[in-house]
Amino acid sequence: MDERLKRAAETGNIDALYSFIHHDANVFKRTDKMEFVDTPLHIAAVTGNNGFAMEMMNLKPSFTRKLNQDGFSPIHLALLSGKPEMVFDFLSIDENLVRLKGREGFTVAHYAARDVNVHLLSQFLDVCPDCIFDLTMRRQTALHIAAESKNFEAFKVMLEWIQKTFKDSRSTRIKILNLQDKDGNTVLHLAASNNQPQMIKLLVKCKEVDRKKINQLGFTAMDVLQRETLADNRTSVKILKSNPHRFSKFSNFNGILTDYFKEMKPETINSLLVVFSLVLSMTYQAILSPPGGFAEDGAAGSNNKDSREGKSVMTSTNFILFYISNGVAFFISFVIMISLFDVVAKNIMFCLWQLYLLMCISYGLASSTIAPSNSVSDFVVFAVLIILALFVGISSFRFRKY
Repeated sequence: MDERLKRAAETGNIDALYSFIHHDANVFKRTDKMEFVDTPLHIAAVTGNNGFAMEMMNLKPSFTRKLNQDGFSPIHLALLSGKPEMVFDFLSIDENLVRLKGREGFTVAHYAARDVNVHLLSQFLDVCPDCIFDLTMRRQTALHIAAESKNFEAFKVMLEWIQKTFKDSRSTRIKILNLQDKDGNTVLHLAASNNQPQMIKLLVKCKEVDRKKINQLGFTAMDVLQRETLADNRTSVKILKSNPHRFSKFSNFNGILTDYFKEMKPETINSLLVVFSLVLSMTYQAILSPPGGFAEDGAAGSNNKDSREGKSVMTSTNFILFYISNGVAFFISFVIMISLFDVVAKNIMFCLWQLYLLMCISYGLASSTIAPSNSVSDFVVFAVLIILALFVGISSFRFRKY
């Protein structure tokens, strides 16, 4: 590069830039043909001459993606030189520069995750969400880099952003959180190898994280953690062994159903709503009209205590089998209906939960009333109490996020 042009870039002298262009109109054409070169834009990025850099990007947009002999583009140099304003100027021209790979496949998002530049990292994720999928030459995402570099703040920002941005796509969350690098290590493996209890705790809370994933050495994250002897790892081991989701199995299943339904066409969802509404109505009606009907007055003699008037004529065994199969169908229909409404009518979910809770109570009372014997009636009441407790637990857990 001509020394006069280099000085113009270092000092930010735009007049000198155009004076040089008047002197040699093809100077940038020759530079552009070179595969790896320091352009005036690279120099302006390092020195922080924003005005000069913007003028260069206007004249030669191709320079923004040119790598120098060290494998850095202008936006990489601006970030590594501590010039955040320059980085934002680059992104105002082309947001996809966030995904531009330089030395070892690093993007600016990877560097921000490594160097704990949380503000810039948040900006990168907002302007270009797909940058979270970008891999280095070691097949590491920015999340891997943060875990490997022990940068908890950057790690937390990305994890919360992933949960928020992809809350409607469980498959995407699974893909990102369980992605393996070239050594087969997931983010959890790296957090475990560095004995980072705070990172491990956040990951364990994510239902999508696979704790049984093995790396190329055949080790799980727990294996990696237990092999760590240089530091006290008891806290991390305890966290990794814990199961914060043990009381939310149904909610997890319901969430999986909801994710599947979100990928369906609206016409399909409407058809399913009709079908399962009919199943729900049929199972509820069936308990009010059991097979064989009801015993009539005098069917059990004159002793009022043993009177079976209004009771099902079915034997106790048959009634219990009927009650269980019918109740399971009712409950499954309920679960699927709730998941469907969670897709098409989330704003009225609170009212629907109360409505179905009342239906369940009515279902239990009706079943208990027509039970052929007191023992069967007690069984029904016990089953209803368990279901009610389950309903209350599920609803309280589920509505924490609404």
